[in-house]
Amino acid sequence: MFVVVQHDITNAGAFFGAAESVTGSAPKELKTVQFFPSNDQKKAVCLWEAPSVDAVKKYLEAKIGSSSKNTYYAVDSKVAMGLPVPA
Repeated sequence: MFVVVQHDITNAGAFFGAAESVTGSAPKELKTVQFFPSNDQKKAVCLWEAPSVDAVKKYLEAKIGSSSKNTYYAVDSKVAMGLPVPA
């Protein structure tokens, strides 16, 4: 399944400082597919491939939860456009 996370960034230094380690140390069942930060570094959206929304939420909240307010949701792949082929 694909999971979108919308980040309202409250501490850009901490958020972007952790971003590389978040993707580099993720469990093998969690795969970062895309990451779209805004130019002003106040918002970001990322797409994950994961077994569940809860799996992504549990992982990310422990890593970056204090540097952004995050909204998580499963993608409706039947109507979504441009999704990659699942691994």
